[in-house]
Order: sequence, then C-alpha cells, then structure tokens
Amino acid sequence: MGSFATLTILTKNSVIENLSQDYIRTAFSKGLSEKRVIFKHALRNSLIPIATGLGHFLSLVLAGSFLIETVFNINGMGLLGFKSIEQRDYPVTMGILVLSSFLLLIGNIISDMLYAIFDPRIRFK
Repeated sequence: MGSFATLTILTKNSVIENLSQDYIRTAFSKGLSEKRVIFKHALRNSLIPIATGLGHFLSLVLAGSFLIETVFNINGMGLLGFKSIEQRDYPVTMGILVLSSFLLLIGNIISDMLYAIFDPRIRFK
C-alpha cells in the first residue's frame, strides 16, 4: 500500500511538472484536445521515472511476504524462508535466495521493457 501511494504521488507530481513544458503548450496550440494532450504527451513522459522503479517492486512484495507470513503464520515462501534461516537449513535458504534474485532480475527486465515503451526516444530495433 505504501509503495502504491508513493507511486501515485510521484506520478501526480511528474504530470504537473510536465504540463508546464513547452511541448505541452505546443500540443495545445496545435488544437489537440485536452484529454489527448494529457494522456498521449504528459502522462507518457511522466511514467518514465516510475517505470525505472517498478523493477524493485517485486523485491518489496517478496520482503513483505516474509513479514506478513511470519506474523500471521501463513504457509508460503516467506515463512519457509524465515524458518529455514532460523533452523540454519542452508539448501532451502539458498533456494529462496536464488528464487528471490531471479524475481528481482525479472522485475528489472520488465522495468527496462516498460521504460522502452514509455520513453519515445528509445526505439526497438
């Protein structure tokens, strides 16, 4: 929830900052509708900083699962990881570490792909 609130505020501030840019005024002066200017120009350029941080969101979800599953005794990967660390079960601990590292890498790849989609200066070849 906290990450969602942070992303929302970051998006709002970025859109407000982009609305004062010259290319937005140029789009309005060309006669484009307000909805098209905001969604096509301002919002697209405002999502660039957010797309870079989305890769770490998966790691935050995984870290949150450790806490929530431990506190509420819910069977899952977080509780398994916590108990394996407590009991010094190294193979399971290493497996959880590898899996969480893999999820972080997947998140970074998705983040880079979103960055390429949102940023008009980057082209797929």
